[in-house]
Amino acid sequence: MTEGDRGAGRCDGDDVKVLAGGSPSNDASGWGRGGVEAAVVDGSRPDRDPRGGGLATFLGTAPGVGKTYRMLAEARRRARAGDEVVIGWLERHERPAGGDRAMPFGMVAPRTVSYRGSAFEELDVTGVLAQQPGVVLVDELAHTSVDERKRHDDVGVLLAAGIDVMTTVNIANLMSVRDIAARVTGAGALEGVPDEFVRSGEVVLVDLAPEALRRRIASGQVYSADRVGGALANYFRPSNLAALSELAKAWLDGTVEETFSFLDRAAVDRPKVIAGVSSSPRGGAVIERAAVLAGDDNADLVVVHVALDDGLGRHEDRLDQYRRMADDVGARYREVRGATAADSLAAEAINEGAHRVVIAAHGSRLAKLLRGSVASRVRRLAPGVQVDEVKGSPPT
Repeated sequence: MTEGDRGAGRCDGDDVKVLAGGSPSNDASGWGRGGVEAAVVDGSRPDRDPRGGGLATFLGTAPGVGKTYRMLAEARRRARAGDEVVIGWLERHERPAGGDRAMPFGMVAPRTVSYRGSAFEELDVTGVLAQQPGVVLVDELAHTSVDERKRHDDVGVLLAAGIDVMTTVNIANLMSVRDIAARVTGAGALEGVPDEFVRSGEVVLVDLAPEALRRRIASGQVYSADRVGGALANYFRPSNLAALSELAKAWLDGTVEETFSFLDRAAVDRPKVIAGVSSSPRGGAVIERAAVLAGDDNADLVVVHVALDDGLGRHEDRLDQYRRMADDVGARYREVRGATAADSLAAEAINEGAHRVVIAAHGSRLAKLLRGSVASRVRRLAPGVQVDEVKGSPPT
């Protein structure tokens, strides 16, 4: 899912817990030293700790609880103590709340990566190393760049160079518990970060009472207005938020197996709903409807884009929008290639063990009579799978 709390303001109900350090240090020397194997050795700064930089991870129970705000607040404290602090990467998501807090710090210009004809900005590790700051802020640890670089690997390089790093991540991204998070929330498993990497430094838990977070979402402080309804109806249900908070505390205390042992008695395989999308403008409505049905069925949602072997062009901007929508509702996003949409979706439904496929209603009545509809062919190829068609004109 897309990170939703970049630059979030302080809210009533915020809670902080610290692992392996008691509380953020008042010593200007910074946070605990990481256990990352040295990948870069820098001898130009004699004040660098030969053991590497210190890592501080602000661990959120869910997007929107205020991890980035807390990171910025601690960064200001370090700056007042005399450390040089720079921003290596900060997610804004077009919300200005955190902008003023970030302004006192310099920002390392991002590197630009070209991918499928589009330009993407990513963390520039080389640029950070060239500046040699005392502390660098790197938001959204659970991220893989379009050129397949894991952000936690980039952070490891900075730590090995003796630079202190502050970063953010959600409990649902930690490798040992992301499947549990997926099961208790009904969302797909998110991109993972190794537990041992996070535990190699300080961990600050940032939590927020479910109703307080839902109020923030409803007021537009976390997602744009067009995403609020889906967020509240799906991932951010009060029961989900309470379970994620419990999971984060259990992870810190090392009691995950005991606390969530009830899951061992639950069905191993959750039901699945597949949302089939192309690069047509109808995909957004399909994802929205499928997310509601998945919530009703207490099922995982998988958004599947079928790239047809027809040589025709695709609307990459629209597909990027669908990827973001999948993130917003906690769904997995997959792209498969095939000769026809119906054959590929039926195969995915069988492989995933899905009980429902949601697609857009396409074509005229005459075309359906002559060639048959996608829905009817999926029904024939995957008997027992319910096929729902989303009707209506595409948005203009």
